[in-house]
Amino acid sequence: MFGKKKKKDQFDENESVEITEDDLETTGEDKIIEDDSVEDDFETKEEKVKREKQEAKEEAKALKKQELEEINETLDPTPKTRLGTNFRMYKFIIKILIFAILIVFAILMFIYKDILIGAVYMVSGIVILFTGIIRMIPLIKSTKSKRARLILLIQCLIHVVLGAYLVFAAFYHWDRLKAYTGNESDPLYDKLNAVSGGWFAKFNIQAYAYILVIFFYTLAMGYFWVTIEYKEPSRTTLFWLNFISISLAVLIAFFAPQEWFDAEKLIITLAILALFAALVIGGEATGGYIRYRKVIAGDIKKKEKKTEVGKEAPSRKDDTEISDIDPNIIPKDDPRDEESVIS
Repeated sequence: MFGKKKKKDQFDENESVEITEDDLETTGEDKIIEDDSVEDDFETKEEKVKREKQEAKEEAKALKKQELEEINETLDPTPKTRLGTNFRMYKFIIKILIFAILIVFAILMFIYKDILIGAVYMVSGIVILFTGIIRMIPLIKSTKSKRARLILLIQCLIHVVLGAYLVFAAFYHWDRLKAYTGNESDPLYDKLNAVSGGWFAKFNIQAYAYILVIFFYTLAMGYFWVTIEYKEPSRTTLFWLNFISISLAVLIAFFAPQEWFDAEKLIITLAILALFAALVIGGEATGGYIRYRKVIAGDIKKKEKKTEVGKEAPSRKDDTEISDIDPNIIPKDDPRDEESVIS
């Protein structure tokens, strides 16, 4: 296995070998020599490259799986309390309520378009305002570069201002419509022209599209700026979401000058989106109820399994015959003998 000994390596029995301190191992550890010559001897160069690629692929797959498990654990951690478990179990009830509210909201949008323009302002304003607030602290804490933190902070502040403005515009719009005392069937712009300060309400209707352009554009540009210029970490999904965001900004900016593209016409679009969201949430509520029933049914089965049926005591049978007794069960060292047996 280790090859034949050469003559110069062979010593006579009478020869003495002098060992110095350098030849001794003073660390107390055994040296392990890895030898992969066996694998290389039976493997061609192409096979080795193929094997290394396969190993690298399997390693990358394992790392991806581990990363997904960590992400799932972070996004949907197991509740540590009974209250958290019950909330997850009965969460489908909340989704049913949201489903009903969205359906009613979509129907009302088709009926009361003028009034629900304020609802468009309110919904989009709250979304923009809330996303700006919740992103502010986590982004600043997790961003490494100081300049990148400053850019993201400015981005969040812009969104907070836009969201607050839209919320204000919603209340102002409703107030101006309430001040109109004429025929309710009149066109919207005629109503606003007839009341004091109606020009500002008309301005909000026409400027709504440009507010969306500012939101989507700053959202995408902030992301691309910090990831490209300052090498901030990102994900493929996040890249495509921001790509869609900047694409929406360009499309809305292109259609904004058109007369038919304003808050009044976007009511129908928002109503369709509300119906779509209602269908998605309704599907999730249905799935949640199905899972809830499985848990309940599983608990019932477990209780049935835990219920033990009492064991019946062996009863004496009067019709037992002596021939049924196995003679092998009688011990051989029975102390009784034949003389002690009373006949």
